[in-house]
Amino acid sequence: MKLLDSDKYIVERAVIEDTVRFENAEVVVDEPHASVIRSGSWYKCVFEDERDYKDYRKYGIHGNVCLLGAPEMDRYGCFTFAYLNPMPPLPDVNTAVEIKRLAPSLAGTVLAAYHNGESGYTLERMEKLMRDKGIFGAIVDGKLAGFIGRHGDGSMGMLEVFEPFRRRGLAARLEKFLMTYVMTFGRVPKCDVYTDNTASMALQNKLGLTRGVGYTYWIDEDEE
Repeated sequence: MKLLDSDKYIVERAVIEDTVRFENAEVVVDEPHASVIRSGSWYKCVFEDERDYKDYRKYGIHGNVCLLGAPEMDRYGCFTFAYLNPMPPLPDVNTAVEIKRLAPSLAGTVLAAYHNGESGYTLERMEKLMRDKGIFGAIVDGKLAGFIGRHGDGSMGMLEVFEPFRRRGLAARLEKFLMTYVMTFGRVPKCDVYTDNTASMALQNKLGLTRGVGYTYWIDEDEE
């Protein structure tokens, strides 16, 4: 894509190309100053001119919009990270922790724990996500200690470690597992981190992920 050929947008390019290749996204705008794809009901956009981020509708975009590489705006934003190393992270050797895919029957448990039950997911959507993308749990002493999964666009997320098991390196263990799992399909491990989540940003840096340009905003116009 013309705009994303620049090394400035190496993370954004990885995200866009991964979505096109694996999530049946179509390219709807490919210009030197704008790259836009559509995957299902969501548009993902990168613009060179900051003014276009506020005037994205002129490109025929509407509804659900993800703005990548955006300037700071008056809304709750994220930073986008991608793992660009061709080799997966080194595996952990702690045999006391077992990581396995969780059954959709545990959707209620995951939903209640993820963002304290305020994630915006319904039980039906969570069950579908667990069937389609998979959510993986860390098992310690026979108990579920935490989990990680992927959102509908394939990005990593939903990382939760339960209080009794924190400060044991389980968050890093779970994310490294998922990064390796994603890469076995030829995909790019990527995630969005809220700008005030300093712990998660530190984790991404520790695991070798690269942060993209500017901010990322997910906008559901139906909810505004």
